[in-house]
Amino acid sequence: MKLSVTLLTTLMLTGVVACAQETIHGLRNPESVIAYKDGFFVSNIGAGLNPDAKDGDGSIAWVKSGKVQSLRYFEDTLNAPKGLEMIGETLYVADIDHLKGYDVRSRKKVFDLNLEGKASLLNDVTAVNDSLLLVTDSFKGDVLLVNTHKVTSTLLPGNIAMVNGVLYNAATDEAYVCSMGPNFDGTGQLFHKKLSDAADTFKPVENSPVGVFDGIVQVDATHLLLSDWITVKEPQKGNLFLYDLTAKNFRKIPFKHAPADIALDKRHHTLLVPVLLDNDLDIWPLDKLPLFSRH
Repeated sequence: MKLSVTLLTTLMLTGVVACAQETIHGLRNPESVIAYKDGFFVSNIGAGLNPDAKDGDGSIAWVKSGKVQSLRYFEDTLNAPKGLEMIGETLYVADIDHLKGYDVRSRKKVFDLNLEGKASLLNDVTAVNDSLLLVTDSFKGDVLLVNTHKVTSTLLPGNIAMVNGVLYNAATDEAYVCSMGPNFDGTGQLFHKKLSDAADTFKPVENSPVGVFDGIVQVDATHLLLSDWITVKEPQKGNLFLYDLTAKNFRKIPFKHAPADIALDKRHHTLLVPVLLDNDLDIWPLDKLPLFSRH
């Protein structure tokens, strides 16, 4: 997702972020979020926090007007849903070894790519166009290109230990993914490849930041923002990393703990942060985050 540079260049340079504009309570280990009209869909791994268990404990919540309107917006069984993406009125959900799609108006399942025996932990999802999605598989270290019209998947070259967040920059035909590092050891990096080049493999960006990366968003034409847990073993405070695609450098921004799969609400110019271990969704105005210097 993109926002204009003029909206962002007024942001502050220094300091730790203070507090969210709004915090939504009452979720169940929220992992991913996406803005839709006047609300948000949030994926809940479930009260048991079993990210790879087929326990039927997961759900997609609908949040609106500052509170959870429905913890289970779709009645279909979900196990440990994570990444979310919208194409038209269809919400795509990564759920362990299934990629499912739901019509948000009828609340019915309209798509189901069964990858049982092929995928281990589908994680993040991002749209390439109206028929193609990029999907990460953390446990296998794979990135898949899914054709939603043909209901097929293609493995992209380049294995990445504990791959997680994914995005696609249509302007440059560049696919970006971030990782958590083997065994969540904090050596995850930011990787990229030309999507249309079948021979190109994922490789680290120049001067990549290092961390336990979860989500990734594009805040403008030349900057990516990553969420970093630092560690998943205990609730230490996390980080945000702002990577400059032109200068090939990054800034670390101390943040609160457990920032999962972040997203942008372009309509309201806010950063959406599922705070997984607190069962919250934080909404941060971009002009309150110390991303850029004043000009």
